[in-house]
Amino acid sequence: MAKKKNSDMVIKSNTLVSASYHLSLSEIRLLDIALAELSEYESEEKHLTTLPDFIEIRADEYAKLYNVTLQQAYTALREASEQLFTRYFRYEVQSESYPSFTEERKARWVGEIGYVKDEGVVTLSFTKALVALAGRFKIGGKFTRYHVEQKAPLTSIYAHRLYEMMMSWRKTGDVPYIGYSELRQRFEIESTEYKRMSNFKSRVLDPSLKQINDLTDIKVSYTQEKKGRKIIGFTFKFKFKETAKKKEEKRMGEQTDQRVREQTDQQQERKKLRKIPSLSDEQINMFCFKIMKNYDFIRDYSNQTVGKSTDEVYSFIEAILRDDDKRQDLTRYLLLVGYEYPERLKKS
Repeated sequence: MAKKKNSDMVIKSNTLVSASYHLSLSEIRLLDIALAELSEYESEEKHLTTLPDFIEIRADEYAKLYNVTLQQAYTALREASEQLFTRYFRYEVQSESYPSFTEERKARWVGEIGYVKDEGVVTLSFTKALVALAGRFKIGGKFTRYHVEQKAPLTSIYAHRLYEMMMSWRKTGDVPYIGYSELRQRFEIESTEYKRMSNFKSRVLDPSLKQINDLTDIKVSYTQEKKGRKIIGFTFKFKFKETAKKKEEKRMGEQTDQRVREQTDQQQERKKLRKIPSLSDEQINMFCFKIMKNYDFIRDYSNQTVGKSTDEVYSFIEAILRDDDKRQDLTRYLLLVGYEYPERLKKS
């Protein structure tokens, strides 16, 4: 079974935070619970674990977290499960084929989703693209983290998005200039909606900031950026409320201590790992298919998996497994998907 951490932390890449998408409130809340669970899993060599095929979200935990009745939770989960399968997000990455250009991609949030009617339980599996952009990162990258409980009281979908934007700059408390059109695009606001700046501010921006300031752990303010008399964008500043700041500092200290312990454990375990000898063609074929479905591999090698065909990913893994030196780089993933050392090496 997977090693889990007792946390309500959601971890997203900044690419995902700045993506464009439209979700209902119940869908946002459902995803926050599921993403927090995704962020709890860590796969290390000594645990030989992978993420579960499906993540479960129960009505009772939804009701408790979001302070709604159990019946309201049942309804929210049922509606979210019906709609979320068709939802997608748009994001930009540097094009591999044309490195001088960015590439806009579309991806769905979930690969499968189900609802257990009599139990009030949603089961879902994330897409490869989503897994690569969320969860506990094993490789470098800019990411955003926040505690679900701090964001839970928000009822405006725009407040949820703005809160995440703030958290992506939590180290500085200053959010650089963001253009008015870009902000609308992130929120997936139609061109026919809130066409006047006064409407956008009174219906979207100001109510969202009021909710964040009243209900969460931060205080946010913004400055209008103008070109002549026309407002063309905004800059934001925020700071943690004093009580929240103390809690956050304590959490950060505990998490730093935990990370140091885990890194030490991982380093010691890596030293114990034996080299994996040459594999037969049959083994290579079998492990190629197993590794390419492994969540950790998909995330750690996202530049080689997301947006690639099955044949391309297979060829990439196959080339590594056939190389005596490079094969050792995949030791962890081989162990995760069931590789066992030959008897002669087990005894050494």
